[in-house]
Formats: sequence, structure tokens, C-alpha cells
Amino acid sequence: MFIMAKIYKFPNSKELYSKKFMKNINPNAIGDFIHKQNPHLSLRAADAMALAIIYSTHLKLVFEEEKASIPIDVMHLGHHGVISSYLIDGPEPILVDPGPSTSLQGLESGLEEKGMKLHDVCHILLTHVHLDHAGGTGHLVDRYPNIVIHVHEDGAPHMVDPGKLVSSTRRTWGDKHDNLWGEVLSVPQDRIRVWNPSTLIQIPKIRAFPTPGHIDHHVSYLVEDDGVFLTGDALGIILAPDAPTHPSCPPPSLNVPAWLRTFDDIESIGPDVIGPTHFGLHHDSVGRVRQMRLRLLALQDRVQKAIATGDDSDRTVFESEVREELAQFRPREEIDSYFDAFAAAGDWNGMKFYLERAAMS
Repeated sequence: MFIMAKIYKFPNSKELYSKKFMKNINPNAIGDFIHKQNPHLSLRAADAMALAIIYSTHLKLVFEEEKASIPIDVMHLGHHGVISSYLIDGPEPILVDPGPSTSLQGLESGLEEKGMKLHDVCHILLTHVHLDHAGGTGHLVDRYPNIVIHVHEDGAPHMVDPGKLVSSTRRTWGDKHDNLWGEVLSVPQDRIRVWNPSTLIQIPKIRAFPTPGHIDHHVSYLVEDDGVFLTGDALGIILAPDAPTHPSCPPPSLNVPAWLRTFDDIESIGPDVIGPTHFGLHHDSVGRVRQMRLRLLALQDRVQKAIATGDDSDRTVFESEVREELAQFRPREEIDSYFDAFAAAGDWNGMKFYLERAAMS
């Protein structure tokens, strides 16, 4: 894509690039460009590389255009690649996890880039009520009277009265809370459609699946038109295409056995593409599920050992290791900005809280 961008200026519009791509691209121009940049290559090799670039770019554009599920980077606190909302285009446009109130301007800008306005949205589907996913919902409902909220029946009370939810997140984030998540407004009961595992969600071509573990009321959504499985935090965070999955385990809601069953269920569903809130669309859902299972169990083992020895110093080591590992896949400053908000040490704490509570039960 870099080479294509150097030679061709793609228009900033909703026009589908791939439909005109092949007739507008000149393979010889690309081959000449490659040869000039790499004089040691023969013209024949440069032309072969040009054809490979054209083919891969074309496939990328087709893939992006044909997806009904469109990731929207809400630019949380001005940082890209932190929180994805998802637009599901159609006669009644849908947003999945609009994000916190501090990112509503970024959400609006992201939608406008896709040719959509917030007032066009008819439904909001929530994977769960954590503020990085659902914190801005009350503001949207207040502004746009046509929006209906769909949420698990156990999460709905926290949308109607978010007091306990906000108190819990304040204990976790302390002085950072308001800057990270902003004001949380209540959602009127009559604007909510509750969902439970025994019912179908009342939106065509959307299937809801219970995916507990990160939190008990977690729900993931399969978009039947494109096979994308929007997973919220059910498959952890994936901050770059080749980056390893990191399990998000904030206290006090972690449930490891339930999460392991969720992994089995997702493998059975076998989605083509997964869309975690953190961040973007990814292939190889089976590989991601297996990796997430191993990493969750590895975190459980290391925290269990720390509890046994009474030494919590591994929490700081874990934070450092996670940042170092993921900095191989994205710039270090971006990784640091992410984990300054979503500390890996908080995931260590969440696992410790779960294990200590399980030991007492």
C-alpha cells in the first residue's frame, strides 16, 4: 500500500476503489518505480513485484469494501488504535460498543468519514457495560431519540442506574477516572431492549452469543452478512495484526472457568473474522482463541505462584514484560499510552482478586 500511495493518490470519498482499480493502475509505472528505488533488481523482477503488489492491494481493497462490519477508531484521548466501535451498515444502521463519553467526538468524526451521521444510527449493541465500551451510551440516547439500546439483561440495570458501575471504576482508576471515561449518563428503561441467552436478538442477520469470562454478562455478536464476530473483550486485546493476544482481566468480574467455556464456544462457532474492541478486524479466529486460552492460563499460573509466596513484585514485572513484548509490533509510545490507561498490572490484580475470592468460596 505504501508504494501504491506514493504513485497514486486515492480519492477521499466513499467511491469503491476496487471497481476501477484494475483499469486505472499501470503495472509498468509501478515496475519502473520499484526498479528506480532498487537498481540492483532486474526489470523482470521489478515487474513481477509490481504484479504482486497490485494483486495484494486489490484483494485488500475488496476485503475492506465487502465487509458490512466497519471498524471506527474513536481516537480515545487523541490516540489511534485504542478503542474500536463498529458500524454495521444497513437499512437500520447499528453501532456496537460506542465507547466512553470522552471519545464521542472521535466516534462522530469516524462515522462521518464513512459517510454516516450519528443521527442515522438506529441501534446500539453493547457487548458489556464497562465504560470503555458503553460509557457514552447515555449521552447518545439523550441526543438522538431514535436510538434503541440492546444489552444483556444483567447489564441493563447498570445502564439505567450507573452509580454502582461508576463507583467500581473509580476504585480501579482513581484520579484518572474522569479524564479517561468522562461523565456517565443514565439510559431510560424504555430505550433498552434486554437480551438473555434464551431469546433471539430482534435485529435481522445479527446473532447474539453469551461469552462470559471477562465479565459474566458479556455478549458477542455475529454479523451474518460478512461472518465477522464482534467480540468486545471476549478474545482479549490485539493491538496489531501480528501482535499476540493479551487477556484483559480487570477486577472484580473475572471468571476463568466461564471464560474457558467461552473459548470452546467460539471455536465451535468458527467465525471468519473477529473484531475485538481493542482493536480492529483480524483473521485466524481459531489461532487467536487458542492463544488467548494459553495466555489466560499462563497469567493464572504466575499469579497463583505469587499468592503462594506472598510476593506481589511479579505484578510490576508483568507490566514491564507486556509493554516490551507488544512494543515489537507498534511504536513504544503508542503501547505506553495504551497501558497507561489499561494497565497490565490491573489485569494481574484482577486475576489475583479472582483467585483469592475463589479460594474462599
